Amino acid sequence: MAGHSFHCGIEPLSGDAWIPGQVSLQFTDDFKAAEVTDKAFEVPVRARVVRHSSTSYALNWTMPHLAVSEDAGRPQPLYRAVLNTANLKMSLQVVRAGQSGSPPRGSGQCKWEHDLPLLAQNAG
Repeated sequence: MAGHSFHCGIEPLSGDAWIPGQVSLQFTDDFKAAEVTDKAFEVPVRARVVRHSSTSYALNWTMPHLAVSEDAGRPQPLYRAVLNTANLKMSLQVVRAGQSGSPPRGSGQCKWEHDLPLLAQNAG
């Protein structure tokens, strides 16, 4: 998937269950679709993308084959994130059907990895 790449480090804010330490986001050029990769598993998954504002995007995804023995058979967690491209910050929430209490949350800083062809065009 060609387009815009972001690499984000996420720190848990409340609870740490299912909060990935690092994720990569690969958007299409128009920011209408994305793939998310939890760097612990290195498996890209499609994310639903909705423009939240002129500089932020809401993403929703699941890790379909993610299973931990104690959680086998339970609904897969739904990841909800907002990426702000102006300040390069991401907030993340993990929701699971039937979950009680507040869902785990995290936030972190991202790096925008510009494609080499774009850099080469700007250097010329």
